[in-house]
Amino acid sequence: MNRVIVPYDFSAHARRACALAMQGFPFGMDAQIEMLHVIDADLYANVLAHKHVPDDDAIDSYLADELTRIHAELAVAHAKHSTPPRLLEPKRVIVRGRPHASIDARLHEPDVIGGLLGGQGHGGATEKLLGRTAQRVIRHASVPLLVVKRPQTLAPPTRLLAAVDWSDNSKRALLVAARLREEQGGLLSVLHVIDSPYVPYVRAFAHEREASEALDVLGDEQLERLAGFVEAALAERGGIPDELTEAVLFGEPASTIASQAATLLAELIVVGVHGSSNLSRYLLGSTAEKLVTAASADILVVP
Repeated sequence: MNRVIVPYDFSAHARRACALAMQGFPFGMDAQIEMLHVIDADLYANVLAHKHVPDDDAIDSYLADELTRIHAELAVAHAKHSTPPRLLEPKRVIVRGRPHASIDARLHEPDVIGGLLGGQGHGGATEKLLGRTAQRVIRHASVPLLVVKRPQTLAPPTRLLAAVDWSDNSKRALLVAARLREEQGGLLSVLHVIDSPYVPYVRAFAHEREASEALDVLGDEQLERLAGFVEAALAERGGIPDELTEAVLFGEPASTIASQAATLLAELIVVGVHGSSNLSRYLLGSTAEKLVTAASADILVVP
């Protein structure tokens, strides 16, 4: 059976991630959900005496209590429905190790089709130097990952933004976004960001009117290309839905995508894992990694 990994650290973000997975979002109802808690002994040692580190039975009891709470909150959320929705029941799994390494190893196991994890961090200098767990997991992801940034609601998102860059990777992300829009009956916006090194020079040295005209021409050309890209990609899904809009903007990709998502009130950003190689992603970070800190919306990363 297909497996979906949900790392669980008892935060509100993890609670929402688990609730979404139980509702079949975004990987469907034909899956086994694994509610994974990683006991990080090094972290416990910094805040508690070793004798106070919970044992596996205690952690399992806490996880069971969390599932009871999630079931209760989902029952309230779906109270208006005459027939309660079907929910997947997670399997509780407890391992010991470093969180990012344990999660990464789990995500690369056979039959794993994706994961959902909280996008919050613990702050401090260590986080700034090493990056959040979500960012580190994204860096090595071989399956789609949903990073939860909005803990306030347990409902699946219905306002989606897909960012594309003409690559096959971003085409896959667009197809996933289109599927989710169809399943949720929501809205989808598609964005291409022009990240040209020449744009600042044009704005700095050209006459204001000439710069505006030059950038307008470039923007119009890319918007036309975007329309063709979307039409070709979605042809296999029956064409472009009415609930879809397209836009081209100039700027640094991560911050521009995050800003556009906020403008559109998008609840989910769907993006491919950018980077010309694994080495460049490791050294410079990908757009997807940067979105973890730049965006307030949930982020679905499609490899």
